[in-house]
Amino acid sequence: MPKIYLVICTILVFSCQEPLQENKYTPPAEKEFFNNKFYINLEVNEFWSRAAKINLLDNQQINFEKSNKKASFVINPKNIQDYINCGKMNDELYVNYIERIFESSLTIETTIEAIPFNNSSEIEIISNYQFTSIETGTRWDFATNESKLILVGTPAYGAEPYRKCLSKNLLESNLIKALLLLE
Repeated sequence: MPKIYLVICTILVFSCQEPLQENKYTPPAEKEFFNNKFYINLEVNEFWSRAAKINLLDNQQINFEKSNKKASFVINPKNIQDYINCGKMNDELYVNYIERIFESSLTIETTIEAIPFNNSSEIEIISNYQFTSIETGTRWDFATNESKLILVGTPAYGAEPYRKCLSKNLLESNLIKALLLLE
């Protein structure tokens, strides 16, 4: 009789367990081309002269080339989900999922280029993103208007083995708005 109780208790315990949740990855939706070029009615030297006087990114150090054609800076934002979209894992943003499980970092190197065009300047802003899963060392390198697919090491059986990341163009949009105010 005690064996029957043991069998019944074992069956009840295992039948009450929730089934293992299967991770489901959903890639980010493709987005329209982001126009990262614009024209400003200032000659290149005047553009750089005015740009050097404004606070583009909360006291961020901007490095200007001697030729006055380019300027660049690097940021490491903590609010990664504001800058890039890597889809979702289940109902959680993938960048938050990576941060929670493995820790992560984001480095954004942005270049502003000014090219003379008649008596004005053609301005182009390009950001290069590096999203890294710190524990695994997995890295996504991509740029403005480019996405990156990366093969993950051990996806769940039958799951999509690629993860996609792309820019939300927040940094580029904010820079364009600030620079257009120079006219």
